[in-house]
Amino acid sequence: MTETEARRAGETADGTAYDVVVAGSGAAGLTAAVRTARAGLRTLVLEAADEFGGTTALSGGRVWVPVNGTPENAGDSPEAARTYLSQLFDPRWPEFVEAFVAHAPRMREFVEEATPHRFAVCPHYPDYHPHLAGATVGGRCFDMEVLDLGRLVPEAARVREAPGYVPIRHAEWEEWRYPAHFDHERLRARYAAGGRTGGVALAAALVDGAVRAGARLRAGARVVDVLRAGDGVGGVVVRTPSGTEHIRARAVVLATGGFDGNPRLREQLLPAGLGVSAAAPSNTGLALDLADRLGAPTANVHDGWWMPMAQVPGEKLDGRDYPRGLVRERGTPRAVIVNTAGRRFIDEAAPYNEFGKAMHRLDELGRTPNREAYLIFDEGFRSRYPFPGLTPSGPLAGHIVSAGSLAELARRIGVDAEGLQESVARWNAFSAQGRDEEFHRGENPYDRYYGDPWQEGNPNLGPIDRPPYYATRVHSGCIGSKGGLTTDTAGRVLGADGPLPGLYAVGNAAAFWAGDGYPGPGATLAVGMVMGLLAAEDIAGTAGS
Repeated sequence: MTETEARRAGETADGTAYDVVVAGSGAAGLTAAVRTARAGLRTLVLEAADEFGGTTALSGGRVWVPVNGTPENAGDSPEAARTYLSQLFDPRWPEFVEAFVAHAPRMREFVEEATPHRFAVCPHYPDYHPHLAGATVGGRCFDMEVLDLGRLVPEAARVREAPGYVPIRHAEWEEWRYPAHFDHERLRARYAAGGRTGGVALAAALVDGAVRAGARLRAGARVVDVLRAGDGVGGVVVRTPSGTEHIRARAVVLATGGFDGNPRLREQLLPAGLGVSAAAPSNTGLALDLADRLGAPTANVHDGWWMPMAQVPGEKLDGRDYPRGLVRERGTPRAVIVNTAGRRFIDEAAPYNEFGKAMHRLDELGRTPNREAYLIFDEGFRSRYPFPGLTPSGPLAGHIVSAGSLAELARRIGVDAEGLQESVARWNAFSAQGRDEEFHRGENPYDRYYGDPWQEGNPNLGPIDRPPYYATRVHSGCIGSKGGLTTDTAGRVLGADGPLPGLYAVGNAAAFWAGDGYPGPGATLAVGMVMGLLAAEDIAGTAGS
């Protein structure tokens, strides 16, 4: 049999056939691959990019698991988790809330059993909506212990890293907070010795678990279509540098991420003004393409995991500009964010998904007045707090503008000068009294978590009164799209008449059932990993075991 004939038959040239093909090597797909391989199923993981890990490897790697059994989560309960989630998620799909709450703890246990990943609870990291019933102010989010790449399979060394990646643990960040306090010698030594944390570590651990269980991984192999088998799916069409391959399999798991790496789909489906994404550039919307070909319904295609972003000149990934998410920067004192009218429009320290929604919000005339926004800060901010591409002294990078007065700063960035000066004057008055009367910044646990822990009083307030003044564009962005193929709670893709045999979708390739909600740090990964596990168990015929 020639290599071409073998590929057409669903085999490699050495005669290996596959039970399961997983398209994508992020956490959702790799969790599925680990589970099917451990069940004895011949499993192949195909990654479109030249490196493994997908968006997971570019992320912080946190995983949100309610009712997880740790002492730090002792007061949690399934009822509390369901109550909390029901206030955030789409009421059309209550069965997904039930499935997630029931299986998220088991997913965590499975990952620790089947991979070298070791979770470390974040006892002080609040849910994103701590004012809602059922929320907690810590204990549901997990970071990880440092992972040693030298102890893993060779494929783990091919997990990608984001520009500016630093192997810092969340507990270390809580202790140090700002780069001026970092133990840089420890971090450099850790990296040189192969120590990894965050999404890089999570993806590498899952790669190790999959390979040791018998799965095969291939990079540079983009799935572009599926092969039909009766009423369902029986394999994939793969594009590689060597040509096109047809690989047959009993089941196909789509874990190819969302469509936000596709400028055409992003412009067509997501809110106007969404210019940047921190997801893997290889996420180009295969799930939506397949929906059209298969006649399968989609949902939630106009929503995403929103994140305000900064674009540092010269930072690229796969040849494209790669943005930095703005999380802690928005909660620090001595800074506000304004629109082109010079007006604040939200509590700047709000969870990033909520901030993104505020940027897309329509006014009474159907306009989006907040789509163009700027972070305004002073010399006091620059000398103390971090911001992507900014140093306490020296030349400014191209994305930072400075001026000796607020009026001149407004002129340089095209913002209404009177509005900006009035907003800063009000902000300075709020800072003096310790209370933001406009948007109540610093009055909830999430805000305070990202404030200045060494500042007395409200940790999120501080005057903007030390010239020179600075501004930088805050871009409307996302860390992934939420729209995709509709599935059941086993991850089976639904057609017009029920599940399509042999086809599953997990992670951002599937429609996210929360609508525009975002419950807590690591929810994106947790949902994908739970669904990856449930899909794999359905394939293996061992659901719930």
